[in-house]
Amino acid sequence: MLANQGRGSTLQSIYRDIYGGDYPSEVEPFGFVTLSDLRLLAEILAQSHTTHLLDVGCGRGGPGLWIARELGVPLIGVDIIAEAVAAASERAKSFGMASPAGFYVASATDTGLPAGSFDGAVSVDALWMVHDKSAAFRELARVLRPGGRLVFTSWEPALLPYDSFLERAGFTDVTKQEIAGSRDREIAVHKAILRNWEAISRELGKEAAEVLVAEATHTPALLDDTPRVIISAIRSR
Repeated sequence: MLANQGRGSTLQSIYRDIYGGDYPSEVEPFGFVTLSDLRLLAEILAQSHTTHLLDVGCGRGGPGLWIARELGVPLIGVDIIAEAVAAASERAKSFGMASPAGFYVASATDTGLPAGSFDGAVSVDALWMVHDKSAAFRELARVLRPGGRLVFTSWEPALLPYDSFLERAGFTDVTKQEIAGSRDREIAVHKAILRNWEAISRELGKEAAEVLVAEATHTPALLDDTPRVIISAIRSR
């Protein structure tokens, strides 16, 4: 799917129409992140005086690059998909950042990065897909310096809150807030995908379109008990 994202004009148009002025066109996200989300993530990291930023599950790089540029800090991004990493590296060249950015193929549970390399970490709608969340948060605690901040967006099932994973991994001061209006926007996107699945299939390919249609069919029923949230936590000292 990722290889064809640049050709997904119908899908991008759906997000633009539904999100309006809150759609981060420069970032070209393949998902639900908004300008408001990015600003809040950057604000939280700025309050912790982040100087070296890690983006876990960076995808094609846009959200992490936007936040790093806003903060004026260097960025390292990791993702398990090589095509995403290649796209992020290309995007960085034209993103107008004064600080350097590098992207590498690695997993959230084993980044291969030195311990204590960062004082800030961000992840946008990626950690919910990691099966071993305990291992992922232990790895994030390892690469963060004591006192470093992790902030991420995710969907949080009511029966499986992130608090316990974070606390066992060595994080404190866990705070969270539901992202206002996210449920209604997500449902609107899913309905639009179902209406436009033929055009999406032509642009992204049948296999990718089938994945999106399956998500659009089944996800709305889960959103009442699985809100999209922003979570922040501090690596214990």
